Formats: sequence, structure tokens, C-alpha cells
Amino acid sequence: MLLRTGREPLDLPLPSLLDVIYAWWVEGGTEKDVAKFRQALETPPTGADLDGRDEWSDEETDESFLRALGGMRRAARG
Repeated sequence: MLLRTGREPLDLPLPSLLDVIYAWWVEGGTEKDVAKFRQALETPPTGADLDGRDEWSDEETDESFLRALGGMRRAARG
């Protein structure tokens, strides 16, 4: 993305970054490949107990991602 647009992908809002990653991942794939990838994304891991699990809000997801990203950036610099 940086080469194509001049924008740093990690500076994008989380939903936009995820869209970029998805588009990059499926680029050039057949319909069958893309459908298989989507199914893998949407299927919970085997043995995952999701009953009664609270859903995260968009804000909680964004904050969690930014904390993780901050840690990755610090580790890369250090």
C-alpha cells in the first residue's frame, strides 16, 4: 500500500487497515480460493466455547489493537 498510494498502512483506522489486508490477501485469487478464505475467517476455532461470550464493541477492539500495535512498534525500535 505504501508503494501504491504513499500512505503508511499502520496509520489507517483499524477497519480500513483490515480492508487493506483482506484485499491484499485475496488479490489474484479465484472465486473458490476467496470463498475458502472467507469461510476460514468466519469459522470459530475448533473447540472454541463462544456461548455466553460478550461481544466486544468497536471501541474496545480499536483500543486493544492500538495497544498491541504500540508494543510491536516499541519492540521493532528497541
